[in-house]
Amino acid sequence: MAEQKEILADYGPKRTGKFDGYVIIIACFFIMVMVNGAQYCFGVFFKPMINEFGWTRAATSGAFSLHMFVNGLLAILAGRLADKFGTRLVVTFGGVILGTGYILTSQTHTLWQLYLFFGVIVAAGSSTMYVPIVAMITRWFPRNAGLMAGIGISGIGFGIGVVPIIAARLIVIFDWQIAILILGVVSLVLIVVLTQLLKPPVAVSAAFNGKNVRSGIKEDYSFREAILTRQFWMFFVGWICYGFFYSIGLVHIVPYAMDIGMSATAAATILTVIGLVGTAGRVGMGFSGDKYTNRVTFITCFSFLGLSFLGLTLFRSVAMLYVFGVIYGTMNGVGILLAPIIAEYFGFKDLGSIVGAVIFANNIGSAIGPTLAGALFDSTGSYQLAFLTSSIAGIAAAIVVWRMKKPVRRFI
Repeated sequence: MAEQKEILADYGPKRTGKFDGYVIIIACFFIMVMVNGAQYCFGVFFKPMINEFGWTRAATSGAFSLHMFVNGLLAILAGRLADKFGTRLVVTFGGVILGTGYILTSQTHTLWQLYLFFGVIVAAGSSTMYVPIVAMITRWFPRNAGLMAGIGISGIGFGIGVVPIIAARLIVIFDWQIAILILGVVSLVLIVVLTQLLKPPVAVSAAFNGKNVRSGIKEDYSFREAILTRQFWMFFVGWICYGFFYSIGLVHIVPYAMDIGMSATAAATILTVIGLVGTAGRVGMGFSGDKYTNRVTFITCFSFLGLSFLGLTLFRSVAMLYVFGVIYGTMNGVGILLAPIIAEYFGFKDLGSIVGAVIFANNIGSAIGPTLAGALFDSTGSYQLAFLTSSIAGIAAAIVVWRMKKPVRRFI
């Protein structure tokens, strides 16, 4: 125990008058507000684009699917670059690309432009955000990584709750293209400015001294060693399922709400419920992960998420939609525990790279989900089958995590 306290004392924030760690948490919160708030405005812009250009739901959803695939693929590279060059440089560069991508998206007139500007360029920028930031927070706060990651990353929920409402209002005042242009300019400026507050922990050498105090692993795994374990591939499969149902909810819930009779502005309030509840949910999930273990928290949340989609399948009503929003928003906060649970299984050495690889799995699911849901709607005129498939994916993800044990180290 004394040895663990000594390790932790050398790893994480130092109280040197101004506590930099907490300043970083605040900066991370607002970066996540802009990145994810703007990203999930796609559902708000969905019908205006379809109405103006006459695209199908499957074709339009394909841009978001491409976005998630590119995002996940490049997240692996972003994690490795952040491990090597530092979070500040990588996120600053990404902020410039992301903002530029939205500005270009505002000039979209053809489907290929939407795929290029939003599907590729915006995705490339956003890929540099989550993995480097959550890995940095985990290194800053190894003793309560879940809670602090929950606070810093809870900006995702706040952004999803607030930014789409602002975007919907901007569409009413101007049009959807001006709304995206404003989002792009604001995102670029705020992300680049806030990123300058990010810095690594004062002392990091103890993190790589061969002792992972949270997991009991005697030596950290390299990225190459981690991908040779059964547990890594269980993470990979589980997070494909997670990305599948998560993206279907965020992309298609607003169009679904409008299909059952809600106005565009009222439908956007579902995202507000999801986002604002998710802000508290991410903090709560961080606390739960620290107190009850990350694994138990993941199993519980994935199970509830699967059941929430089953509810949408069985009950077509506005009331059920809001019940879904509360459950979906709260339980999806569990995503902030990814870096802490991976640190438990594989250590800190290549944390950013390993998290990036699992995020890629998540984004494979996110690439498949919205397009498949759109295609199912186009062919059946209903989201029922898409929601049922999402329910199955949620339960499958819970089973995968339930079956996951700590890895047995293989020496290469």
